[in-house]
This record gives sequence, C-alpha cells and structure tokens, in this order.
Amino acid sequence: MKLAKIAFTLSALFISATALAGTVSSSSNINFLAFDGQKVKKSTKLEVNDSNQHQVVVEVSSIYHSGSDSSFFESQPIVITFAGSNEDIKITTPDLRTDSNVAEFKKSPKFSVKTASGKDVEYKHDYLKAEGFMPNANIIENLSNYNSGNNVASLKTLAVTPMAAMMPASNGKAAKGKVMVQGENIAEQQLQYWFQQADKETQKRFLDWAKKQ
Repeated sequence: MKLAKIAFTLSALFISATALAGTVSSSSNINFLAFDGQKVKKSTKLEVNDSNQHQVVVEVSSIYHSGSDSSFFESQPIVITFAGSNEDIKITTPDLRTDSNVAEFKKSPKFSVKTASGKDVEYKHDYLKAEGFMPNANIIENLSNYNSGNNVASLKTLAVTPMAAMMPASNGKAAKGKVMVQGENIAEQQLQYWFQQADKETQKRFLDWAKKQ
C-alpha cells in the first residue's frame, strides 16, 4: 500500500509539474530557427517553465502587396531574448501586408511577447548578422559568436568557448594535422575534435564502445 501511495503521489506531482510547464509559440508569420543555442525542428515543444533567460532565433515571412503585384518577404534571422514563465508565452508580430509595412519592419522590427494571461514579457531583440547567400546555414555557430560579444540581445550563458581555447598546448610541437569539425552543436564538434586527436587504437575502442550504447 505504501508503495502504491508513493507512486500515486509521484504521478500527481509529475502531472502537476507538466501542467505548469510554460511553452513558447508564435504567430503564423514567425518561424523558429533556434532555441537556447540549439536548432529547432518543426513541431518541437519549446519549454520555458522557469524564470531563467531564454533565447530564440526567428525569421518573419509574409506575402505582401506592392502596387498591383504580390511579393514575398523573408527577414534576416532575428534574436529574441526573454525571461521564462510557468505560463505559456506567445511571440507575435503584426501582419506585413504592404511594401511600406515591410520597409518599416526591416528598419525596426517590432514584436509582442505575452503570457497566456496577457502579461507583457520584457525582451530584447537584434538582427543576427551573417555572411553569405544562405545566412541560416551556420546559424548555431553565428549565434554562439553573437552571444560571445556584447550585443543587444546576447545571452552570456549560451556563449561557447571557441574550440581553439579547448585544444591542449602543443609544447612547441607541430599540431597533429589539420582538424576539421562540423556539427549542429558544440558537444558534437568536441567529440569530432577529440576523436581525431586520438590514436587508431583509441579510436577503435571508442567505436566499439559506441556500438554497444
């Protein structure tokens, strides 16, 4: 009986905690690209059930009228940093229906960040500048670099130490060849770096271990 009572209590606590978990959603013209330093996949649930600072990267898109023609607008990635809540939070931006709406938004993006009960949530936002034709391709690396600087919406807790700073001192010896790392997060990049630093036997032992996990 005691075990059953404990199990019931734990279940009740879990259900209660889940019910209180705040999530982040957006208006239909906003697409989430990243959340707290990680890429966001479609239908991913973004939880913010605490008072810590959180950060999303979004892009805003819209079909708008320019004279008698219709055009498509897609913004550069925009960083939004805000405090979490036990309530659900929704990020919205006005509909961009005319070329003047789009021009105004490009110059000064405006958002509304509110809880489910209608309370305004303080936030900071800034463009996530990136080089190249496809600015979203290296969004996590760009975001890491952004958070490492003193930018408007930087979140220092998500700033990552550059890979070079984690590499061991060479003691004057030449480096063990050029190391190429790539991945969607820093943990993946670190694994790749240290794997390439290891000798063949160590690499084999690691691969044997990984297959068993």
